[in-house]
Amino acid sequence: MEDGEVSGTNHTHAETGYDPAYEWPGYTEVPQPTTVLNESLSSTFKPWSLLRLLVQTSSVLPRAQRLVVLDEHKEVQFGRDVALAGSGTPRVRLKEMAVSKLHATTFWDAGRREWAVVDMGSKHGSFLRPGGYSGPTVNVGEDLGIRLSPSRVASFPRALKHKDALTIGSTTFVVHIHSDRMSCEGCVSSGSGDDIVPLFPVSKGVKRSREEVDSTPLEGKDAKKALTMLKRTLLSRHDTARSSASTQSSSYVDRSAKRRALFPSSPLDPPGVPSPRSDSPCVTPSGSAPTPETPATPQPLPESNIGRQLLMKQGWQPGTVLGSQENASGLVEPLEVSATSNRSGLGMPEKAPTFSSADWRESGKQKRWADMIDKK
Repeated sequence: MEDGEVSGTNHTHAETGYDPAYEWPGYTEVPQPTTVLNESLSSTFKPWSLLRLLVQTSSVLPRAQRLVVLDEHKEVQFGRDVALAGSGTPRVRLKEMAVSKLHATTFWDAGRREWAVVDMGSKHGSFLRPGGYSGPTVNVGEDLGIRLSPSRVASFPRALKHKDALTIGSTTFVVHIHSDRMSCEGCVSSGSGDDIVPLFPVSKGVKRSREEVDSTPLEGKDAKKALTMLKRTLLSRHDTARSSASTQSSSYVDRSAKRRALFPSSPLDPPGVPSPRSDSPCVTPSGSAPTPETPATPQPLPESNIGRQLLMKQGWQPGTVLGSQENASGLVEPLEVSATSNRSGLGMPEKAPTFSSADWRESGKQKRWADMIDKK
């Protein structure tokens, strides 16, 4: 007999220290229960229990929406923002600052065969209260239940039980779990769909029926395709607005007609017709030219004039020239200014041709009329 070889198989535990109970039995297959389903039931059978959330209190959800239905989904998210475009995961949107963008997630744990909730690292936390509590629901205190994790720290999965209360922000959900996938009287829907909280964003102005929502494929949506469709919609909307704006800007607006409608006392002034206007400063109401004013005769300065007094202190005497007395060629009398007639300027001869108000108006009309004809 060689070293390490056992001489027999009938040695006792006391002699060799060997016991057959310590032997490894090898790989054994555990028989799994087989369930035979017919073809009609296999398409509708779901391997997870029915989960519905009944809204107990909420300051952000509409009062009519009181039920979250998860019959066809194994996961649901809670957050302040809408889900990403093309995402097939349903989301309950709670639009308030106490709720994070992605606050918490409820999912079906296939290994433990139970529903669980996870806080995704929110700031204000998620609270779970065991079932059977019938006290009031407030935002502070022990009535909220147990906080799943500290602030900004993700939690471990926590199992959900029937009648548990899940609080996120100011909204409290009562959990309804039914292993037979049959809803009870408390979590049954009214049938119209108005009392169900939407799990996917719906376009404004387009009300989709429950059958359309259920028939929409949620899996395999392409985010790139959704983004392309969004770009096309926005560009077509921009083109429509630009074309309408260009159409409005190209239309002609007759502002002269508007002024004539506002001021009917201002008719057209064709040549040969005297103008009824009398607001010109060059024309008097009677139609004659204004008479020029005759300037007053210059008078010597009185002794009380301050300028005369200053000149006399500097050596000036009345009747003498200004400046040095040696300059005898200076002017003793002031210059006389004669006013011109008919508002003519300096250098105009005294016998200038006179025009009546009708003449210069008529000549202006003729000139404008001739210029307009030449341009045409």
